Amino acid sequence: MASIHDNEPDSTVYETRVSYFMLLEEKQRALNKKALLHRLVYIAKLSPHLLDKRDLGTYYEELFKELQTKHQAEGVSGILLIYPGYAVHFIESSSDAIYSILRDIHRMVSEGNTLFTDPKILTMSHDAPTRLYQAWSYRILNITSGREEYEGKEGVDELVVEAVSSLLKLGMFILKSPKLNVSSAMDTLHETVPELLIPQDQLAFLVKRPELESPTSYLKLFDHPVDMALDNELVWPLSENIAVNLK
Repeated sequence: MASIHDNEPDSTVYETRVSYFMLLEEKQRALNKKALLHRLVYIAKLSPHLLDKRDLGTYYEELFKELQTKHQAEGVSGILLIYPGYAVHFIESSSDAIYSILRDIHRMVSEGNTLFTDPKILTMSHDAPTRLYQAWSYRILNITSGREEYEGKEGVDELVVEAVSSLLKLGMFILKSPKLNVSSAMDTLHETVPELLIPQDQLAFLVKRPELESPTSYLKLFDHPVDMALDNELVWPLSENIAVNLK
């Protein structure tokens, strides 16, 4: 009589299959990373009630300390550039921290905060290979508008790519700076690398564009399940492959 174990695969013949998820986990362990690294870049218009721009930087310093205690994973790194009338924020962290930041922005806008208005997401990228900014910091830039009209000059997509590329290049510039001179280099960005700073007029144009998602609309898509009706569900009679046999 045949045993129930006769048809089981021989462990000496069949090797253990390695999934893509297992490879990603091994990659994270090799890089000494606790979680996948994600990047968020958003812009906003400063509130007219924001009398001291340092309050915006202080707010995020406290928020990131709070997130670090809640999410024992990747810390937050990046840079917050505060212009006379606008701000651009480049953030690197875990997915939990990123979405906590988006929810905090949604809460502030809903409550009518006095820090900024009209936030728009430029990009959200996942599984970044490594950190571009080794720490988080903010800088206040006293840059005047160049009075350059972007309406009709370039498309929104081109301007978004240009803005994000500038931030990536800025991160590479800071990363290559000697550690002892990083602070002084960041304090003189408008003098040393003005070409890597996004023009304020460009930020003003992008903030008004309806094509860009706000954190509120992005979270609405993220939190709600996708409910799609397929074409073959809208016809009658049902096709044979999904018809129910009632006999």
